[in-house]
Amino acid sequence: MSKDNKKVDHDYKVIKAKPVKLDKNYRFFIQNPFFKALSFITILVIKVILYYIFGIIFRGLRVKGKKNLKYLNKDRFILVSNHMHILDAVWIGTLIFPRKIYVTMLQSNLGLPIAGKVLRAAGGIPIPETKELMVHFLNELRTELSKKTPVLVMPEASIKPYHIGIRKFLSGAFRFAVDADAKILPFVYVYKKPNAIQKLYSKKPRIQLHVLEPVTVVEGTTKHESLVLTKDKVHKIMSDYFNEHSDYKEEIHED
Repeated sequence: MSKDNKKVDHDYKVIKAKPVKLDKNYRFFIQNPFFKALSFITILVIKVILYYIFGIIFRGLRVKGKKNLKYLNKDRFILVSNHMHILDAVWIGTLIFPRKIYVTMLQSNLGLPIAGKVLRAAGGIPIPETKELMVHFLNELRTELSKKTPVLVMPEASIKPYHIGIRKFLSGAFRFAVDADAKILPFVYVYKKPNAIQKLYSKKPRIQLHVLEPVTVVEGTTKHESLVLTKDKVHKIMSDYFNEHSDYKEEIHED
């Protein structure tokens, strides 16, 4: 079992999921054309309801740095983002739509009533909990990345709503990038003070999604060293960016 694939505790009440066990021949990346058509329709509906209506109109979501999405056409990419809202991965996926992307998720998410099936149809890929299936998963992942299909991984793992700053990263996203010789495209959610209209119905900050420049894997003497160096580099880039562009800054304590 991957060290990163441990129990994740979210800072909000979650729906109880049914236990899920994956078959030894489980297909993580489904190529069936009917499933792909269903996926397209599902994401289209989600984009209208959750991206435009809830995100853009109700929550005041704005996107900066869209020009950096052009890099997705040129190379293999692992996408990473801070995990600060239950819909943050959905907003990234629908922003990139109609380009297909996959989003990694906990295997247990498949057991969520209704939501599990919707997440799967929308491109959710469960991270397996056994070593045997992890090998299978990584092989399929390399194949998809070779097609230049981006894969989104949330390296903070758990959701911490409206957390100020970038939390500690787990290694999974960067292991995938090193193994598949993929670049990393960081996304950073920052917060802006609510405007006069938003203050009438919400005290929460406005959300902006910023797309940063690509980051190349740092070459180390071993794969593990490359993983650690890359993880630290991306974390610093995203943390510095957050503190520079967010109206709400992370508190930095000097030793």
